[in-house]
Amino acid sequence: MNVLFVSNEVVPFAKVGGLADVAGTLPSALREQGIDARVAMPLHRSCLKYGPFETVATGVPAVLGAETLEFDLVQGALSDRKTPVYFIRYDPLFDRPEIYGEGGTDYPDAAERYAFFSSAALQIPRAVGFRADLVHANDWMAGLLPLFAARVDPAPPTLYTIHNLAYQGEYPEGKAGPIGCLWDPESRHRGAVNFMATGIRRATIVSTVSSRYAEEIQTPEFGCGLEGVLAERAADLYGVVNGIDYDLWNPATDPHIAAHFTPSDLRGKAACKAALQKDMGLDVKPDVPLVGCVTRLASQKGLDVLAEVIPHAVELPMQFVILGTGQPDLEARYTALAAEHPGSVAVTIAFSDPLARRVYAGSDLFAMPSRYEPCGLGQMIAMAYGAVPIVNYTGGLADTVSETGDPPTGFVHHAVTVDEVLATVRRAAAVYAKPDRWAALVAGCFAQDFSWADSARRYQELYAKALAKHPSR
Repeated sequence: MNVLFVSNEVVPFAKVGGLADVAGTLPSALREQGIDARVAMPLHRSCLKYGPFETVATGVPAVLGAETLEFDLVQGALSDRKTPVYFIRYDPLFDRPEIYGEGGTDYPDAAERYAFFSSAALQIPRAVGFRADLVHANDWMAGLLPLFAARVDPAPPTLYTIHNLAYQGEYPEGKAGPIGCLWDPESRHRGAVNFMATGIRRATIVSTVSSRYAEEIQTPEFGCGLEGVLAERAADLYGVVNGIDYDLWNPATDPHIAAHFTPSDLRGKAACKAALQKDMGLDVKPDVPLVGCVTRLASQKGLDVLAEVIPHAVELPMQFVILGTGQPDLEARYTALAAEHPGSVAVTIAFSDPLARRVYAGSDLFAMPSRYEPCGLGQMIAMAYGAVPIVNYTGGLADTVSETGDPPTGFVHHAVTVDEVLATVRRAAAVYAKPDRWAALVAGCFAQDFSWADSARRYQELYAKALAKHPSR
């Protein structure tokens, strides 16, 4: 089976969120399953530092509204050096300082940029001589692809994956003509052009990144206004939990952490905790539980509530290391917390992959009190580093962390309130004080396997469903 995997973000070339991690690793896992998976993405300016790339086609035509534009294709590969990546080079739309926009605002031609992206991606198979049995489109940026696929001859079946329903690609109805969907009323939702609604309605099969999230988004609480559209596709809606690459997230080999360790020899983890405490200006106390949090500082992530919990938790005692950027009010609140609780709370307002790894390796616990979380990768990475998750029961967190399972793998609260989160933190501190129970809990975390192989098999099953369902097959 041949699959063209279409994503605006792909690690290492362009990354803003978790979509990039998925797109940079899942196609390789699909190839391990015998699928010829190839990736399509725009040639963002950020990609250029990973070149040089080979030009494989020039002057490839693609329609944008009433215009036909010509783009070039250059080719690279994922980090496995086996999975081809086709970069759509059209500098007027993609050669920009940032991927989406600057100063917290999207570029004003965002609708045109991503309509063209979808249109151009569908021209790649013919341009390079690759027969795509199926096209796998990801998130709102490729939401128009299932619609535009209908004008390709032969029209390929499509799988459309929702990574975060909150970001939909919604634009004024006046954009419908310039981006080429004026003829299709299903591209509009509530009086606006909606890329994600279009993808959901027009794709052969729809998926999202955890089973529970697939159920949640059909409700008004989590549906972000698209719950009705999703309910109409319920028979074709599936959830597949994301995975992680254990070659990249491995405390036995990670070059960025203070000491290496394995599930059978945790001396290195103790050294990582002491180094993290020292480096972050915390009191070096091996018997005090250390809670890590690598996150976007946003209310959606529950960081407003965690800020209220921390002053109570440090009295248990407990320490916190927070790494991330986000809402200015929360950045200020966490900076103040670190000043109010020296030795117990450390905050770094930045994004740093090496520091994130040191937080995973040095933490005893890892907090993710998200109000909603389509899948989440942090809890999986934390378990790989022997850090026990504290999570809200939602989306992929509910699918991957259990407090009552056999074995238990974390601590779970069922509401994002100060009382609920603080009660869960206290349960965690109580178990930490019992070495035998704590050792068993950490062992249960290490035993979890969230490798991409299982997820790739599930996607292979969905591809087969889409092929069987598609009218031309």
